[in-house]
Amino acid sequence: MYIGVDGCPAGWVAVQFDEDSYEDTDLYEDIHELWMAHGDAVEQILIDIPIGLRKNSNAKRPCDDAARKKLSPKRHSSVFSVPVRAAVHKGSYEDAKETQEKRTDGSLGVQSWGIADKIAELDSFLCETEPDAVGTIRESHPEVCFWALNGESATEYSKTGQPAAAFWERIETLEAIDDAIIDDVRDAATGLDSDVGNDDIIDAFALALTASPKTGPLHTLPDEWPGDDEGDPTNKLPMEMVYAYP
Repeated sequence: MYIGVDGCPAGWVAVQFDEDSYEDTDLYEDIHELWMAHGDAVEQILIDIPIGLRKNSNAKRPCDDAARKKLSPKRHSSVFSVPVRAAVHKGSYEDAKETQEKRTDGSLGVQSWGIADKIAELDSFLCETEPDAVGTIRESHPEVCFWALNGESATEYSKTGQPAAAFWERIETLEAIDDAIIDDVRDAATGLDSDVGNDDIIDAFALALTASPKTGPLHTLPDEWPGDDEGDPTNKLPMEMVYAYP
C-alpha cells in the first residue's frame, strides 16, 4: 500500500493506492490513528508536513531552499519557512513567536504558525511515539510533485488566486499518470463526511501517486547535502523532500 497524506482542519486526509490502482480515501484525526490503521501494511507514506527541524537557527533547510529554486518564479512561495522545534510545540502564536525570536535572528510568520500544530504532532510521533516509522513516513511537497510529474514545470495557476483553473490544471497532470483519476477524486470527495477541500484531496492524490509504482523511483531534495549543515540536531529525522518522475 502507498499513501499520500495532506493536513486539513479536520485532521489528515489519506489517499491510498495499491500496486496497480486507487484504493480508498480516509480522514484521520491524528497521525497515530493513521499509523495504527496502515502501519503494518504500508510500503510508503508521503506527507506534506516538514520533517526535521532546527534547534536554534532560522537557516533555510536545504530541502526547502532546493524546492523553492525548482518552483521559482511561480510557486516558490508555497514552501513555507519552518519554525524551530521549540516554537512549533508552543500552545499559542505569541509564545511561539517569542521563542522563535529568542532562539534565532528572525521571527515567525502567520503562515508558518498555521501549520505548526501539524509539524509538532508529526515531530512528536516520529521522535517519541513511533521512531521506527522514520523512513516509511517521508516528507514531500505537492507542488514539487506536480513540478516533477509535469516535466519539471511548475503549475501555472494558484490554488488560492484561481482555484477552479488550478484544480483542472492539476487534474490534467495526474490524469497523464492515471487516466481514472477524475473518477477516483470524485469518489474520494463525495465519500468523506467532513469538510475537506478540493486542494487537500488533490494534493494527497499527488503524493500517493508519487509514492506508488505508477511513477518512477523516488528522488530526494536536496540533490547533494551541504557539508556545513548539521541537519536536525536530534540526528533522528532527515531533512528531505521526495518526488518522482512519470
